[in-house]
Amino acid sequence: MKRSGVLALSLALILGLGGTWAIATVEDHQQSRQQCQQLIDRVNQGYAQTLAFQGSDATALKRLAGQLNTIADSLRQLEIDRRPLRHIQQQFVQGYRNLSQGYYGIVEALVAADNAPKNETGLEQVQQAQIQVKEAGAAAHEAARHIDQLAQDLNQLCHSN
Repeated sequence: MKRSGVLALSLALILGLGGTWAIATVEDHQQSRQQCQQLIDRVNQGYAQTLAFQGSDATALKRLAGQLNTIADSLRQLEIDRRPLRHIQQQFVQGYRNLSQGYYGIVEALVAADNAPKNETGLEQVQQAQIQVKEAGAAAHEAARHIDQLAQDLNQLCHSN
């Protein structure tokens, strides 16, 4: 093969490999964007559930806690293979589980207070339930703050892709 033929073949291989690399890069970017959107959609479902919450009784709060637990399950089931996205996905799952557990703790305390007898022992149970509501409420508040921070991190991560 002549020198010009070898150069032409080398150039064709280089351009072909470069084109393959460019196509792979575009596909990788599209997959990252798709996975970002899946995460954002699920997280937004959790926000929507929380914002739509109406009620102040144990039954309504228990329903919300269950819905948030379902959101955590749906987040966990997403097939995210990008390392930073997978890490933030896992953090969201834990955040929604913690938020749900905080609300379940409040529900338990409310039910205990409602079921307390109307005597001195019952008064102690109500006081203990008040403490439990404060503790569970603080845990739920901290979980919500963490989820808010994760949402900001996710938006930043996804908009930098």
